[in-house]
Amino acid sequence: MNGWKSSVNATYGIATTACEENVIGHYITDRDHIIKSAEQSLINLATDHLDLLLIHRPDPLMDADEVADAFKHLHQSGKVRHFGVSNFTPAQFALLQSRLPFTLATNQVEISPVHQPLLLDGTLDQLQQLRVRPMAWSCLGGGRLFNDDYFQPLRDELAVVAEELNAGSIEQVVIRLGITFTVAAAANYRLR
Repeated sequence: MNGWKSSVNATYGIATTACEENVIGHYITDRDHIIKSAEQSLINLATDHLDLLLIHRPDPLMDADEVADAFKHLHQSGKVRHFGVSNFTPAQFALLQSRLPFTLATNQVEISPVHQPLLLDGTLDQLQQLRVRPMAWSCLGGGRLFNDDYFQPLRDELAVVAEELNAGSIEQVVIRLGITFTVAAAANYRLR
């Protein structure tokens, strides 16, 4: 971990070794951790390369140069073909992208008919500007679209749209939004 990040962690008590329950969750985005994690994924998946590697969530203390160095190393070594991020704000995405010689492949974001903040916060606008396709997680609202009575009016409207488009179902309407949906596995057994 670089010096300034260690200093901030120690100074502000973001992470402490005194006792586990006092550790605030954070994401490790230093170069060595990213490389080791990718290499462990290659072993777990019994493959020689990953098509896409995502930084799962933003690290508020991320050093974009370290992340970029890790990405460049993994790309040059042939271990990872494409890189993306998950849940990055437009500013975080732009910061990391500014350090890379290649375009990030995606920003995996929560978006669904029941979760729409990204329609207004600039995330989707930025991705469209950069010609980067967003990847949705929880595209059906974690089941809330179908199980929460609050969303009955929305289901009714989506049913009308489904009929107009000959889509067959609400799910097919959501899929036609033009956002790539997440299909992922952490190990071979999850692919079966």
